[in-house]
Amino acid sequence: MIDSHPWQRGPRELFQFAITAYASPDEAGRRISFLLIDVCVETTLRTFLGLPVKISGSGKEYSDLKQYANGTFHNLTKGVEAAAPGRIPDDELHHLRFYHNVRNRLYHEGNGITIPEEHVRGYGTLAAKLLKELLGIDGHALLSHAWKQVDPTQSHALDEMRRDLERELDQFKHAINAVMEKIAPKMVYPSTIRRLKELADFTITTFGSDLGSFRDLINKNLTNQKAREWLLKFLADDLSYDSPQVIANSQLIMELAKDSTAFYSFLVGMQFVPIEDISMDTLDHWDDISFIQQAEYSILGVYESAKHFFEILRDKHWFGMSETELLERCKDLRDKLKMISPKVAGLHLPN
Repeated sequence: MIDSHPWQRGPRELFQFAITAYASPDEAGRRISFLLIDVCVETTLRTFLGLPVKISGSGKEYSDLKQYANGTFHNLTKGVEAAAPGRIPDDELHHLRFYHNVRNRLYHEGNGITIPEEHVRGYGTLAAKLLKELLGIDGHALLSHAWKQVDPTQSHALDEMRRDLERELDQFKHAINAVMEKIAPKMVYPSTIRRLKELADFTITTFGSDLGSFRDLINKNLTNQKAREWLLKFLADDLSYDSPQVIANSQLIMELAKDSTAFYSFLVGMQFVPIEDISMDTLDHWDDISFIQQAEYSILGVYESAKHFFEILRDKHWFGMSETELLERCKDLRDKLKMISPKVAGLHLPN
């Protein structure tokens, strides 16, 4: 393939390197491939946001997009949302963040982490679409046959699993909302939920003021004293003083509020239902906390992962996974929800 523009070459070569690494029939090859895909995705996002608006087709000013381009991975995805609304669907941007968080785990925990094949193929399939939509590179043509998504026939097992996951997600939501209503009733008011969603949709330029409003909302409405004091201490307070990691963690927490159940499960899980000893007492705001969105470390992670795979089943976007792989992963998440929801519902809380 011949690149017609100089900015296409780097992302395309990274993607080709990732495909080559995946051909190695061992775990190391999958890890290297996954990391290269992540670098390709981040480079693609950053390149797109750095292009002149006449080339990118964005309705935003170049100076605004440049601020996103110099930020974190979450800033990059928010920049694409702002620059090209609708070009990359919201659920696919969520999937990009999901896979990037897996990459963060790999960095933090090293070679002991196993990267499932469906993660490599899923991230690769998304990267191919991103290359096409943002930079005009036919990434799909670079994929080998093993990577390409085959239109699956609707199977009884997958339909049944979709119904199971939907039912378990509904039960989890009910349990989490009931607990939050008991420990902090104002947090479940429709007006509070609406305001949380508004603040979660911050931009680079509004983040400072939105963070202040978010802190005020928490201070006034989160009546559970331990949770309130912990969260306010955890959030950034002075953007000119706080470290980039503290600011990135604050952005992550604020973005959870786009889905009130996710935000509630973060608070309830850290205080009452910890997994792997990850709790309010052990989580440090100076560290990268993005791993909490993984199912192995928090009930928030279980909920978000289950929601992610439910959307895959509902929308029939397999992202390179086989039916067997998809069913196994969904079964694991369904079973985790079945265990967690009764624990949440059975919490003995003060009146």
